[in-house]
Amino acid sequence: MKLQSARAYTAYSHLNISLRQNQTPANVTANLSASGANVAYTVAISQTAQNYPADQSNSPVASGASTTAIFDTDQGSKNLNIDAYFLPDASANREEFLFQTLPPLLLPSKNNIDVLTNHISTTFPQFLAQNNIPTAPSSITYDNEGQIQLPSDYAYASEFKQALANNPAMSRELSIVNALTSHFVERQKSASFQQEYAAAATKAKANAVVERYSYLFSGNHHYSIIALQFLENGRLSLTHDGKPLP
Repeated sequence: MKLQSARAYTAYSHLNISLRQNQTPANVTANLSASGANVAYTVAISQTAQNYPADQSNSPVASGASTTAIFDTDQGSKNLNIDAYFLPDASANREEFLFQTLPPLLLPSKNNIDVLTNHISTTFPQFLAQNNIPTAPSSITYDNEGQIQLPSDYAYASEFKQALANNPAMSRELSIVNALTSHFVERQKSASFQQEYAAAATKAKANAVVERYSYLFSGNHHYSIIALQFLENGRLSLTHDGKPLP
């Protein structure tokens, strides 16, 4: 899958693709554990975010400043300015922007998902109001290329997509919370396998575990459909295959 700007985070929903390739059982657990780091240095985040202090625990936040929160990252827990993190860098051309090394990378943790969910729930109603959009779509999903999908009966689809184009920070935040959630859900599916495989005392038992969980490695493995659902008050909830997050 080609990684494009912040939509590179959509790769999270496909990081377990390595399990569908020919692997020995001994490599499976390591690949599952390491999958979150595979795109750490190809994800593009704005220059603004890079210039913003990664850890502001000792820095005062000015009145009216953007929201900050503690995130789980590939560099440990970091206090990040949420709005600055998702802003694009208008001065960088597309190719430079695409391949920059841009840590810290948000990990697909429940904490990160909850922080972004709460932030979107707070800012989304204002986003709609500023763009004269009366109602939010009942749900948002993304296809395999990271393209947004709206309900066919949503009356403001064109206006909504244009509003996102005009507000790349909101567009990226929605896309990334979707991708983090997708990877979180798939990782939860593999947790039982990892535990049983690690506990297998013999090669025969290990092979039996792999066989029992073979659906995880199949080319026909089902990846859960993540949906961003909005209540009337703009509150965001996340589901996988119609179910709430575990």
